[in-house]
Amino acid sequence: MKRTNYPWAYGLFIAAYYATNAVFQGYLPKYYQLMGMDGTRMMTLLAAAPAIAIVAQPVWGRIGDRMRTRNQALTVMIVASTVLILLILVNPIYAWLLLITCLYAAFYTPIQPMGDSIILENLERQRAPFGPIRLFGSFSFALNNLLVGHLFEGRFHIVPWVTALFLLIMLLSSRVLPPTRGHQRGKTKVPLRAILRIPYLKPLMALVIVLQLGMGYYYSYFVLHFTSLPGGTSGLVGLAFFISATSETPFLIFSDRLFQRFGTGKLMVMSALLISIRFLVLGLSQNITLLLLNQITHGGGFIVITVTMAKYISLMVPDELKAGGQMLLAVVGYGLARVFGVLCGGYVQQITGGPAGGFLAMGALALVAFLLSAWYFLPRPPLNGEPVGMDKASSAFHP
Repeated sequence: MKRTNYPWAYGLFIAAYYATNAVFQGYLPKYYQLMGMDGTRMMTLLAAAPAIAIVAQPVWGRIGDRMRTRNQALTVMIVASTVLILLILVNPIYAWLLLITCLYAAFYTPIQPMGDSIILENLERQRAPFGPIRLFGSFSFALNNLLVGHLFEGRFHIVPWVTALFLLIMLLSSRVLPPTRGHQRGKTKVPLRAILRIPYLKPLMALVIVLQLGMGYYYSYFVLHFTSLPGGTSGLVGLAFFISATSETPFLIFSDRLFQRFGTGKLMVMSALLISIRFLVLGLSQNITLLLLNQITHGGGFIVITVTMAKYISLMVPDELKAGGQMLLAVVGYGLARVFGVLCGGYVQQITGGPAGGFLAMGALALVAFLLSAWYFLPRPPLNGEPVGMDKASSAFHP
């Protein structure tokens, strides 16, 4: 099939989403801190978004699979997110911040998996690689962190305004995505739980949960930890995120070939090792230069997990569950795992007297995950979407 509008029709949306995420994910904790939130209240606010995602993402997955086009659901999510992030400015009290954070999460957190389901399905039809598309997101995340890192120095009160601006840009970019229908519309419904019949999905999801526990803690507490260290500034936080995002480039350039050769399981074993090194360094060192260099390990961690799992699920699920499959991944990876990562890591850092203790705990957990996953996945054939123990994945879904 001809690669129509490749890569721009997809790359613009990916770039806009990750530019928005650079603001929301990285700097909203500093906004909460400016509003006087700390301790248990801060921990609750940070855990609220992934907690709501556990419920919201499966709902939106079912809605997307049953709508005329999934693009319609995507538009509703973005518009509602824009309105809600501005409503957070109405009142700085804890109850209001928590309410709006929960409502915002119900619409914002499903945007990425819904967008991925649209993009991956169209790329499969065109036989086009996903890696170069995802590279748009890495570059926009990197560049926007450099921009806002300096912009927000002493101005964290404008975080909601800047988030809303980039959400509007995302809305415009979503208009160029190809219309992609919901495959369950007017057909026999396929239950979402059928996704769990995908070969090896359960052990893969278990590994995702363990590794995303650490990533949830990282994205919630890294900025607070880094800026508390001698020499840690908002501008250097932007540089840290720039380094981590650009470090994804080598993997994304070769991701399709690596996925085909090694498969999801083996690649995630490597991720577990790099994530453990990254968090142990964060917990043990207060040297800003070393912590900046440590960001390079991100290039083999989070990005490998998200890209390889998204590709594996997209290739293995039937058309009727394209959106639902990505939402399930988001529920496990972003929702469930990150709730426990924020809460457990938050309690550890309270006991140990600072975020460093939480990073040490997450690093140790990732190291155990590396040892167990290496034993399980390395002897097995590559999990790359080709038949594993069955003729076709779809045969597991239809009697």
